Formats: sequence, C-alpha cells, structure tokens
Amino acid sequence: MGRRGENIRKRADGRWEARVVQGPPVSGKTNYRYFYGKTYQEAKQKKKAFQMKSRNVQDGMTAASISDRDRVLFRDVADEWLVVKKTVVRESTCTCYAFLVERHLLPSLGTLPVGKINSSCLADFLDQQKRSGRLSGGVLSDKTISDIKAVLLQILRFAKRKGLIDTVPEYRAAASRPPEISVLTKQEQKKVEAQAMKEDTAFSLGIFLSLYGGLRIGEVCGLQWNDFDFQNGTVRIHKTVQRVAETGGASAAKTKVVIGTPKTDCSVRTIPLPVDVFHYLAAHQGVGDCYVLTGSIRYMEPRVCLDRYKRLLRRAGVADHTFHTLRHTFATRCVESGVDVKSLSEIMGHSDVKITLQRYVHPSMDAKKAEVNKLSSPLASGQLRGQEKESIA
Repeated sequence: MGRRGENIRKRADGRWEARVVQGPPVSGKTNYRYFYGKTYQEAKQKKKAFQMKSRNVQDGMTAASISDRDRVLFRDVADEWLVVKKTVVRESTCTCYAFLVERHLLPSLGTLPVGKINSSCLADFLDQQKRSGRLSGGVLSDKTISDIKAVLLQILRFAKRKGLIDTVPEYRAAASRPPEISVLTKQEQKKVEAQAMKEDTAFSLGIFLSLYGGLRIGEVCGLQWNDFDFQNGTVRIHKTVQRVAETGGASAAKTKVVIGTPKTDCSVRTIPLPVDVFHYLAAHQGVGDCYVLTGSIRYMEPRVCLDRYKRLLRRAGVADHTFHTLRHTFATRCVESGVDVKSLSEIMGHSDVKITLQRYVHPSMDAKKAEVNKLSSPLASGQLRGQEKESIA
C-alpha cells in the first residue's frame, strides 16, 4: 500500500518500492523512476540518494547560489515545505497538504525548476486541473482548485523566503459561484426531530445539538458531559474527532482516529443552547468523562455517526443529506428568526462575519416574502387616485 506523500509502497512480493517523477510525461502518463529494497528504509535511502545527486545541492537548499537556484526542482521545495508544516499545523491539515502535493502538484510541476514557475505556467497548470484534474480525468470542484492553488502559492512563498526565487507569480482566478448549501425545509426538520425524539437514544442528543447549536460532526463526536455547564446553559466546544491518513512509519496508507482541537482558534468556543434543548439534555445527562453520543468512555467516530444519521433520515422519510446540513439549517433558521449575525458568527465559530453571510446564511423564500411585504405601498390603501395627479401638477 502506498505511503501518502512519500511515493513508497510495499509490493506483493515483499519488497519495498520507491518512485520518483523524472522528466516530462510520456504518452500522457507520468514518467517515474523506481527504486527497490528489502526494507522501507533501504528503498527510501536509494530514492533520497538519487534526488540529491540529481539536484546536486550540498546544504539542503539553505544557501543556494544563483547557479544552484536553477537546479532546485519544485518537488524538492515541496518536500521541505511539508517537513516544516508538520511542526506547525494539525496532523489532519498536513495530511491534506501531502495529498494535494502528491496527487496534483508533483505529477505536473515536480520536475520543473522552481524558478521556472511563472504566472503563465501557474495559469496553464490550474486551467488543466480545472478541466481534467481528477484521477479519473474528470473536472475538479472549485473548492479543490482553490485548495490546490493555496498550497502551491504557500510552497512558492516558502521558496522565496529561502532565496530560491525572487518573486511569487501572481494568478487571479475568475470569480466562481459559491456552492449550493443544503438546508432542511421546516417540514423535513420537524420529521427529523420527531424521529430523534421517538427513538430517544444517546445519538438523538447529537441531532439536537447540531440543529440547535450548529456543531460540526467531529465536534459532536468529541463532546463529553463535562463540557456542559448546566447552571449557565452553555456548552464548551474545544475538541473534535477526525479520522486521518497516517504518514510515514510502518503503517503505510492506513488511517487513524485523532482527537484534537477544532479547525481554527475561533472554533474553540462556548455557546448557549435553547432552554428546552438543555432540559432534554439534562434528562439524559451522563457521567462527566463519558461521550454524549455513546453514553460511555468510548467515542463514536464521524463515519459511524454519519452512517447512523443517514439511517435516521430514511426512517424519518427524509431525503438524503449530509450531516453538515444540520449546521447549515441551524444558521438559516437563526437568520430567519432575526438573530444578530455577529452573535451567530461567534456561535458558528467563524473567524469573519462574511463567512457566515456568504456561506451559511440562506434565507428561505418565505422569509424573503415576509421582508418584502414589510415595504409600505400606496397601492395597499388605494391612494393612487386623483390626489396623486393633483400633487404631480
């Protein structure tokens, strides 16, 4: 199985295989050079020795001369950038970076000298990714393209800080339409709530926490009873459960569950819950260190939570939705009810109010009609008679 971010895998014959992109694609396929060893370390050392020889840089690119700069390949800068990132970002974030580098950046840009990547090259690469960037040759989503571009520019800025390039090329993408946000209708929400109350399990609590607190699936999975303040009616969100891919080590391309802090500093927050929701929680309150969704000291991982949620939707007779739909629904209902957007932004854990307005807040047509009907018009009182003609004259 492959090693994410390292291109090293164990073959069926027991040998370890490391591969390196070399030269331009041949017949539309990535051109690899392969190295073999009886152990993972042996294959890795052979690969590293080849890379060092090919770029001929003695001091790990720390003091590149003008001639050295022309030999430094993008793949080498990307490898070093990933090593640095592992020390400053969350493990799940670094895994995402490694995936984007290996699957999207290296096949097209890996063998290019980093100094040769200019604005034109950047535009051509991203346009190609938009058209056929998927592994199957299909079109990538705007979100994935945005992520690829962000990682690429971070690597190029890293190269600039190390003196390997003089400027970071500019690229301005055409404005893209934000993705459609899935929200439960009020009827669907009632059906989901009724089914959750009917089943009345520990998992039912998670449904109400997301519908009335806007929690993400990983945050719900990470909630323990000692996170609640029943006296003040609040809950503290400060951890999340995620399944991430392992990088390096003997467990190639395996995954593991990680309990860490939420995605941003703003996501660590204390939020209020409606009184009736807290009464429902109090009736099911468990021991402090027990997880809410399981009622025990064992957590429920997100993919199990998602599976149970999907089954609950089917039993409720509601169309398929992502778990995140509950969070979107919460934000939408808050805006429809007149909740202050700044307060809502903090409850959602957003770093900027604009995120709340642009991404999550989508008022229903009923709400739009209600707002429009607040406008006063002389048509409503039959004033458009002769007096208007007199005033005009």
